[in-house]
Amino acid sequence: MDLRIELNFSSDLDEGVFADIVEGLSAGGAKVAVKRRPPEGPYASLEWLIPTAVIVFLGPYLAEFSKETGKLHANALHGGLAKLYRKVLGPEPEITCTIIGTPGKAGTKVFSAAVSVRMARNDGGQAVLLFPTVTSSEDFSLAVDLFTELMSEHYALNGADPLTRAMALIPYLNSPQYQVLVYMNPEAKELELIDYVESSRSRKLTTRRIRG
Repeated sequence: MDLRIELNFSSDLDEGVFADIVEGLSAGGAKVAVKRRPPEGPYASLEWLIPTAVIVFLGPYLAEFSKETGKLHANALHGGLAKLYRKVLGPEPEITCTIIGTPGKAGTKVFSAAVSVRMARNDGGQAVLLFPTVTSSEDFSLAVDLFTELMSEHYALNGADPLTRAMALIPYLNSPQYQVLVYMNPEAKELELIDYVESSRSRKLTTRRIRG
């Protein structure tokens, strides 16, 4: 079974920027699609919910990463994402994005508006991995590893997994229409679930541990 990856990018970016990233991601046999989003109008929502300039959609096939046939996929994913990191979060990023938010709302400059990683949930909704605006290459790679591991459990255990249990603690996340936002706490090196309604209300980042 193929690993399917989509690089979805804002209409104002040059598709050529992604050529070497696609080459890296494809090295392990993954099927990589590059899609330009049509121009977007203004958003009236918390900025963390607004699509980042580049969105990496990962297909649900991750179980094979632990087997010999999946190591090529895993190595290629890391190689391709390392190239993406340099373009969006590195010292001299080629791709930047600024979102004009509502003054006073939590979210401004907390997470990068340049890149996110998304996967489908079992209920049909989406799980989104966000990255702090200042993220090292090591933390970027580790966060993706933890996210893919989390989602592998989500698919395999189907309701008895850490993500689903954490979602149950935030009532509005029980509906597939709501995105699930997670990020890796850079100090604890663990993924946390973002309660973005409470974060907006209290004007500070509010999270729940996903494991433990």
